[in-house]
Amino acid sequence: MNAVPPRNTLAPAEAATLRARIIAHVARDRFTPPATITALRFIASHLDRAAEAFERYTPDSTTYACFTDAAEALSDAREIARLHPDTRFPANFTDYIDAPLTCVTLPTLAPLNPVSPALAQLEADLRHRLAHVHGLLLQATSEPATDAWLRSALALQRDLMKLARAVRVDNGRPCNQPTTAPAPDTKGDAAN
Repeated sequence: MNAVPPRNTLAPAEAATLRARIIAHVARDRFTPPATITALRFIASHLDRAAEAFERYTPDSTTYACFTDAAEALSDAREIARLHPDTRFPANFTDYIDAPLTCVTLPTLAPLNPVSPALAQLEADLRHRLAHVHGLLLQATSEPATDAWLRSALALQRDLMKLARAVRVDNGRPCNQPTTAPAPDTKGDAAN
């Protein structure tokens, strides 16, 4: 049982700390093959380092070394996610952590451009849900709300990354390749 009740409002550095810890927990809980589990554990350890750095911040601090340490740890976590796409974290997932401090836009994947109408509808649905969750996450000021909406956003990002893989396969099928119509024979028509 948690001895300290959840807080109803968080300062920006506290929100960044909380978000780093939540994402570290998500990384540790993901079910994946052993090679990916190792990458996820490294991501989680870098996020823990970032959270510890954010915790060192005090409003009356004269130095911002804690933010430099946090930025370095977040950069390392981003790089591991980029090198291991099977972790299903988007390359810019650490923007969720930076957002309370920098007001950076919350991350979304580039459009998938599926050829299949069913996959296009699924992408639209996932993006709509993600935009809604992002809106709720931006308004979240308490620990429980941040925890719930951030986990939901990460799950939707994971689902979009799975869909991206399916779209690449589906778009690569021969039946989904654009066909070029033969050029009209204008010379034969002019001769008649």
